[in-house]
Amino acid sequence: MTDEARYVIGLDIGDGESCLGWAPLDRPGETLIYARPRTAERSIVTAMAQPPAGTVHRLIGDEAVTSPGATHISVSFKRAPDALGTGIPDAVLFAQSLLLEFREQHPEVFRDATVCVGHPAGWPPEAVAAYDRHLALLGLPVRLVPESQSALLHVRDRGRAESELERVLVVDIGSSTTDFTVVEDLTPRNLPVGAAVGCRQIDEWLAGRVRSALRHDTALSAALAVDGGPALLLLACRWAKEAQFSGESRRIMNLRESCDERFRPIVATAWTWLLDLDITHMLTEPGGWGDDFRAVLAEVAALLGDRHPTLVVLTGGGSRIPLAGRLCHEIFPAAAVEQDEEPAFAVARGLVSNGRRRAEVRRFRQDVADLMRAPETEAKVRTEAVLALDGMKDKIAEQVLEARESSADLANHIKFGMFDAKLALAESLAFYLSMRVERICRRYGVPAHRVHLELNLPDLFTAQLDRILDRVGKAERLTEFSTPAGLAQFAAPQNVAHHLVSSALERVRARFAPALTPEVAAFAIGAVTTGSGFAADRAARTFIQRMLRLGEYSPDELDQITADVLKAITEQTDDRARELERWLA
Repeated sequence: MTDEARYVIGLDIGDGESCLGWAPLDRPGETLIYARPRTAERSIVTAMAQPPAGTVHRLIGDEAVTSPGATHISVSFKRAPDALGTGIPDAVLFAQSLLLEFREQHPEVFRDATVCVGHPAGWPPEAVAAYDRHLALLGLPVRLVPESQSALLHVRDRGRAESELERVLVVDIGSSTTDFTVVEDLTPRNLPVGAAVGCRQIDEWLAGRVRSALRHDTALSAALAVDGGPALLLLACRWAKEAQFSGESRRIMNLRESCDERFRPIVATAWTWLLDLDITHMLTEPGGWGDDFRAVLAEVAALLGDRHPTLVVLTGGGSRIPLAGRLCHEIFPAAAVEQDEEPAFAVARGLVSNGRRRAEVRRFRQDVADLMRAPETEAKVRTEAVLALDGMKDKIAEQVLEARESSADLANHIKFGMFDAKLALAESLAFYLSMRVERICRRYGVPAHRVHLELNLPDLFTAQLDRILDRVGKAERLTEFSTPAGLAQFAAPQNVAHHLVSSALERVRARFAPALTPEVAAFAIGAVTTGSGFAADRAARTFIQRMLRLGEYSPDELDQITADVLKAITEQTDDRARELERWLA
């Protein structure tokens, strides 16, 4: 996606039918399905022809087979492109023509749009890369997305709760391929099967039946020998099949008056013969499409092992075939089977949803980055880091006194002090930022229970504590440890505790003893020495805290701490961005 895009176009180039949807990226709005101005087609037959002499634009859709004088008619031409081929695939030429027509009708959308184009999940990576390379000719930023993944997004957008989508199999039955996407733990995975199983097999099988049954009809044979005749027969077979599955007569009935005279026998004779066939029953014949579809479903079941889906979602034009749903029930008896109400538009709507979600992720990351760069965020981190350091000093001073009166290891006490300080800093910043990040997450649909920040902050205090102890060891009052042997002795934590406290007690004696009567002085000094006197304990702790305060953060250190903390927070919020991306290809 480009930062300038204001719209996303979802382009579903199917082998049988195609469609185009679009929606704004900068505001809410439903996905609109493009209707062609001259024919009102929304589900556009994937057919293409050279126009009659004297016209410019390539003919697509219904016009490709209804315009008198059209030549080089082709139907069902979406196949995996040759990775080494240099010729432009017909599917790309069709897309160019459709987008050119769309641009004439909606120039403001086309001018600021990016395009998501579907491809069969079963295509090998080199074929997808070649398709992407050719689609660069469209003149717009293009992103390729597996068609089954797009259908899955559409299912989610229709209101299915995420708890219902934890183990789902999406079966996208197209004309040339059937795509399978399994979703487990909200993570989609495309399965590399089904690339050779599609409804075109049915169309080609029906066309063979027509040729065989009507082989003595010379007018039909002549029509089938004309350039474009076989393509029109294939289209007639497709429409006859879909008419039986949907219960609605298709556009071919209008071709009796509009089609080229050369093709009239195909419309009049072949179409009439097809209408008398029980296509649904014929699909169940041995060796037919039903057997192929059952076999690929069994292959999917084997790949899934014991992790069978709880929900099977059927999309694509072939999902209208009743046999498809029955076979899904047969292979996955424990799963519910759901079929889309408008399967022809499911992929296009999912492609648009994919583009919109990518834009949301980009804006989410930008909003978080803006929050991290805000002056008040930096000021908060610096303030809390200083407070946490002060808390650490106070905690360690307390622990030093406790360690002197116990057998506990001062090193562990110091570690606890640093841990408490680090925890206090993390909790303070998490509380401050979680509310702000939560507002951003709500804006983009991230569930609230995934918002709370659990910051694993870098170690901010070890170096500072080392500096404190080093300075204490060199302090003027601890000169007896200035020799190498003394410094080595000082390095022991218990000696640190003992000497800090001893130094504190000496200060108490020097300050209080001369002003007291000998009896009271002796009592006070005894109380201090045993560590039982409250005033002595407070005085010793004050002195230790004062010594610890020799260590403060420099401006450069605060800058580094701020950068480290904000990096840790960004990594946490980046996890939330990945939550948004989990449903994207």
